[in-house]
Amino acid sequence: MGLDNLDKHVNFTNEMAEEHQKLTNAADIGLKLVGHSKSTEFSANRGLVIELFPFIFEASQRMSARAISRFLLEEQGVKLSAVTITKALNDPKKSWNAFFDTIEPSARAIANWGKGETLEYLFKSRGKYEDGVDRSIGNPISRLAAKWLVKGDVITADKVLREKWFCINIETRQKAKPYLESRLAVWMEKVKAK
Repeated sequence: MGLDNLDKHVNFTNEMAEEHQKLTNAADIGLKLVGHSKSTEFSANRGLVIELFPFIFEASQRMSARAISRFLLEEQGVKLSAVTITKALNDPKKSWNAFFDTIEPSARAIANWGKGETLEYLFKSRGKYEDGVDRSIGNPISRLAAKWLVKGDVITADKVLREKWFCINIETRQKAKPYLESRLAVWMEKVKAK
């Protein structure tokens, strides 16, 4: 092997070693990252931003995403980045619909049980909703009778709506309505088809 060929071979070998070292380093770094992610506190709150969205939406009328994030961390111990909050606020239709996914089965169960042709009751005051439901299943005697007369899913649905929907300010629920219109229209079409 000539001297020129030996230099080329050494250079080629060194380049391959450097390339291999880069790949190994990247793999090592990646493995360390994954290992670290498993050993640290879980902070991916993707679902939490949807659960909190109605409240974030309302608070955003007076607070910045950064201020909301800071409040959640300092006052509630909840890590939710300003970027995540901003992303949810920048696409309110998607965020409202994702939130509505969590309550829609309950909303439909109550509408079907009450022979409702719309989901309009969702945009009325909490008091009106509760008065209507409580007359049927809310008082102790009716609750006892409801165990035999009303399906358990109606009682569960009522509980979900009280805890997740009717706790939201009525003005905020009214502001959500345009984002849910297409969904509500589909419900109306299905009811009319029956």
